[in-house]
Amino acid sequence: MSKFYNVCTRKTVIGESGEKNIYHKVGVIKVSKNGGWFLQLYQQPGTDFQIFINQNDELPVIEFEDHDA
Repeated sequence: MSKFYNVCTRKTVIGESGEKNIYHKVGVIKVSKNGGWFLQLYQQPGTDFQIFINQNDELPVIEFEDHDA
């Protein structure tokens, strides 16, 4: 059975009650039962991106100060 993951953006807004994080769903990642990874972004309808493991170059480190996951 395939698994699905939400792809979201995070924006921090400051209001009267303090800081608040707002999340917007911008796409979906699908992991197929055969192990394939696919990304679909809502701003590019009809385009599926396939995700592959990087085998030669080092990937950049993505740091979130306040990562929730």
